[in-house]
Amino acid sequence: MRLLFFILLLANVAAFGYFTYHEQGVGNGKLGHPALNAERIHQVSPEQLAANAGTLNPSTVKLSCWVWGGFKPTDLSVARVALDKLALGDKLTQPSQEEFWLYIPPLKNKKEAEKKLEELKSLNINDGNLADEAGKWHFAISFGAYPAEDAATVRLNQIKEKGVKSAKVMKREAPGGVFMFKQVDEKIVAELNQMKASYAGTELKETDCGS
Repeated sequence: MRLLFFILLLANVAAFGYFTYHEQGVGNGKLGHPALNAERIHQVSPEQLAANAGTLNPSTVKLSCWVWGGFKPTDLSVARVALDKLALGDKLTQPSQEEFWLYIPPLKNKKEAEKKLEELKSLNINDGNLADEAGKWHFAISFGAYPAEDAATVRLNQIKEKGVKSAKVMKREAPGGVFMFKQVDEKIVAELNQMKASYAGTELKETDCGS
């Protein structure tokens, strides 16, 4: 019995010593998780976080440039209205071009303009129409615009030979027949290809963005 007593006593002493040492070690920071290195901790700003996110997840959006042309004159303005609905901003441009407009200056009112058109038809001049120009060109009569001055002059002389002395040719800048698209994504390109089907004879092709 005495031997068993001493064995139990030694076990209790050993257990007491272990737990006492453990508690002192934790209190002195010698046990548990290692201390953090405070000098290595830096605060990250939202801008840095966004930049790092961009580095880890680079954008895969493909951007390209396109040109769309070959429109009939009657389709050009319709196409422009449809394109404006895409709200492309400065990604869409319609470069201007030089043209030569053959016309008769504006008449006093619509009645006078229609009377002039009847006179032209009586002279077998059937390509005159009331100009759709706003402002000061309202009630003018247009014979169309020509890309070259020589072609406009030829038609002008033909009209004058029939006794129409008021017809004139004017050089001017007008919206061109080509649309340019700069840095558009694949979604926009798909929409353009879908729109192209409504304009027979036009061509939509990729071009160099550096040009």
